[in-house]
Amino acid sequence: MRTAHATFSMSLVGETDVTLLVLPAAAYASDDRIEVTVDGAPVEWQIVPAAHDTRQLVFTAPAGSLAVDVLTTIEGAARPLDDGDPERYLEDSRYVEASALRGFVEERFGRATGHEQIAAMRNWIARGFTYSPAMSAIDDTAVMSLEKGGGMCRDYAHVMVALARAAGIPARYVGVYAPGLRPPDFHAVAEVFVDGEWFVVDATGLAPRPSLIRIATGADAFETAWATTMRNPVVLQTLQVRASDDALPDGAVDDPRQLVRIL
Repeated sequence: MRTAHATFSMSLVGETDVTLLVLPAAAYASDDRIEVTVDGAPVEWQIVPAAHDTRQLVFTAPAGSLAVDVLTTIEGAARPLDDGDPERYLEDSRYVEASALRGFVEERFGRATGHEQIAAMRNWIARGFTYSPAMSAIDDTAVMSLEKGGGMCRDYAHVMVALARAAGIPARYVGVYAPGLRPPDFHAVAEVFVDGEWFVVDATGLAPRPSLIRIATGADAFETAWATTMRNPVVLQTLQVRASDDALPDGAVDDPRQLVRIL
């Protein structure tokens, strides 16, 4: 059994349209408890399906103090995802300029193929990058993160996706809950399509991949942001994220040599 819990508050200066990607994907058999209030009064919400079994929590909230509490319990593994066309994930996207990196990838990683090539890319990022929030900006692209040589999980995932696409391997970005991540937070990883299957790659090595819980899947962070608001500015006041997995041993770490799918 796995659990995912996100609770946060925002200050809204006026009526605001909100879309949240905080629910585990529909591929799981989950039991959800969702509470949305403004100044203590309930707000009506709905769940809108999106690509790759993503579930969008959508509502319009009036001005005031918004509070959201989402607690999900998951039993068992996810059913197979509706993957669509992997070829879509060879193209450039908002934060992933794969075409600009083809020469670099051919020179540095061109002697390997398939899983061996992906492992070489992952290890190169893991050894050469510095994990630092101070090195990350919200508009950083994969090329910008490469130039900086570091960033957060978002940046590591963008770089991994970019290198794989530049090598002709379909790759996409996944927002997840990550049991074992310290401190707890939303997490981002890459998925690569090799030998007809999607495998998860996390160059940060910060959480055991077999326990990851898929939230949203897309081309990059632009398609998978956990919160999107429209019409009025908002101020995030608090955010707390927790996740657990009964099968995860204490002190477990990720083994980068293991081939893992998000289940």
